[in-house]
Amino acid sequence: MTRTHIAALLVSPLIWMLCGCQPDAPAQQAAPSPATPAPAASQVPAAPQPAPAAPAAEQKPKTEVVATSGSKERELAQKSGCFTCHSIEKKLVGPAWNEIAAKYRGQNDAEARLIVKVAKGGSGVWGTVPMPPNAPRIKENDIKTLVHYILSLK
Repeated sequence: MTRTHIAALLVSPLIWMLCGCQPDAPAQQAAPSPATPAPAASQVPAAPQPAPAAPAAEQKPKTEVVATSGSKERELAQKSGCFTCHSIEKKLVGPAWNEIAAKYRGQNDAEARLIVKVAKGGSGVWGTVPMPPNAPRIKENDIKTLVHYILSLK
């Protein structure tokens, strides 16, 4: 058994764990309780003002690799955990979606084959690290939407 095979066997469980652990939405910050009255301005000492925090839309986890557009397909990919292993423009753990679109462009059965691959998982086409199965965690219609979007990329 080669080092590559051993590395793939060791990394595979980590990939499986990562793909299922993406939060669906960023944590919501609790609003101050309206029952607690604010102190009068004369009772609050002047304090240096901290730098304003960036809006929540600009704060992204470091592992998130999402293009700036807020398309429905990209939001679905983020919610489904696709960007844990894939990026649109560069290889991460899995191939870049632009590379996938280029490889399968013009093949009549590409969409059907990729739907099965995303749903059931697979390995060997893009390297030794396997893609874990995504069904039933991701609905069949959502997988079809994502595959159609990937194949539409230029």
